[in-house]
Order: sequence, then structure tokens, then C-alpha cells
Amino acid sequence: MERDRWLAVDDFGMIDRVVGESIVTCFYCAGLPLWPRHSVYLSKQDGTERRIPIPLQRRSVVLGYLRRPLWFAAVVLGSPAIAAPDRWAWLIAPALALAVTAAMLTFVAGRLTRDERERRALLRQIVGIGAPPTLLPPQLRASLRHDAETAWAAHSGVPWQQAIEHGEASELLIVLAEYEAEPDLIERARASFDQLTN
Repeated sequence: MERDRWLAVDDFGMIDRVVGESIVTCFYCAGLPLWPRHSVYLSKQDGTERRIPIPLQRRSVVLGYLRRPLWFAAVVLGSPAIAAPDRWAWLIAPALALAVTAAMLTFVAGRLTRDERERRALLRQIVGIGAPPTLLPPQLRASLRHDAETAWAAHSGVPWQQAIEHGEASELLIVLAEYEAEPDLIERARASFDQLTN
């Protein structure tokens, strides 16, 4: 946790977690999140954490606001029911409802689909960062795309777009199509690779 002048700043609303990576939103906070500052794509490799600034992620912001307050409310309501059940037993039902809701928002909401986890694992394997290219700052996106294009040029003399059109199968071609952000190229590159591996 850091401080920014008068208020503490901390991460809340973790979403899209895959091995070594996730999205969080940095909030001004006073125990509970008060106001979102910015979202970041966290990437941890070899003990080093990289924080890549990205646009505010609505799901992360909403979950950041909800998770901790719901857990706090569940504890506040549940404590009297545990301490003096003969008087406050009726609080158990709302406390459990809040706890179940908080658990769903903490452990279920914000998860990636299986296909998206595989997509991000492939991106991470090829360029070192699993973030969807559209999330990345333009300069970083251009740098990673250049590295991928250089890797393809060292592998083949055929331009990568033509290689996809000709049905060549390669994970690198899928990533290059992702960085091109052209749905038709992505679909063709994936279809060729799936045909090779199935």
C-alpha cells in the first residue's frame, strides 16, 4: 500500500486472473475503497512485478467497490449472532446471505472463460505479456508487435499475412493476427493451427 498526499492507495477488484497475471484497479482508500485512480495489468515473472497502466476497467472498479464492504458487513452482522445467539440469532440469515454474495463476487465474478485463459496463455508464451493487445498502451503494443514480426521474419521469408492466407499453422501467426486486430485473420490462423493439432 502506498500513499498519495493525504489518502492511502491500494489495489482492489482483481479480475481476469491467469498464471502470473491479472487486472486490478488502484483506489484511493481509507480501509475501504473510495475512488478509483487507474487500472493496471499486473504481470509477475521471475519474482518481478510489472504494472502496465490500462484504461479503467469497469468490472474491476465495480468489484473493487463491492467485495470488501460486503465481507465487512457480513462480519458486522454475524458477530452479534455468534456472541449472543439467544438475542441476535436472527442476524445469522442476512449475515450468511452477505457472506455468500461476497464469496461469489470474490471467487467467481471476474473469472475468465477457458478459451480466454488459453488465448492469454498463448500471448504470454509468445510475447511475454498475456494482455489482449487492445488493452496495452500504443507504444508497448507496437514494440511487442515489432518483436513478433521480427521473430516471424527470422523463421520464414513469407510475409506473415500471406502465410495465414496460405493456411500455414503457427502459434506465432495467431499472435501476429491478434496484434493486427483483424478478426478474419485471427479466425484463419486459429483454424489452421487447430487443424494441425487435432
